[in-house]
Amino acid sequence: MQTWEEMLITKILTQAVEDARYTGLRKRYLQHKIEAINWIMSGDPQFKYYCKLLNIEPNYIKNKIKTHGDTKITSNQKVLLKPIVDKLLKSKKYQDNWFAKHVEERI
Repeated sequence: MQTWEEMLITKILTQAVEDARYTGLRKRYLQHKIEAINWIMSGDPQFKYYCKLLNIEPNYIKNKIKTHGDTKITSNQKVLLKPIVDKLLKSKKYQDNWFAKHVEERI
């Protein structure tokens, strides 16, 4: 049985995976999609820590996202994401990380 802390962390990781798989066109959720993909794929220390607390290998989630998660960005999403991505890339938080190196070229 999980403690309440483990349940909370499980919900956070689950929400990140769900956000990364978002297929709609709402700008707010598209920003969540980009942030979730970056959080998982960049090896963020917080992501790794949460995985460690649940005894989950971070690469397990990364590989599931890559192989089974629908994280592709549709052509309709690309149009809406361009200004969001431009804004995020200007922030220090996203400079020189996985997001900047992989997602930008797909948009």
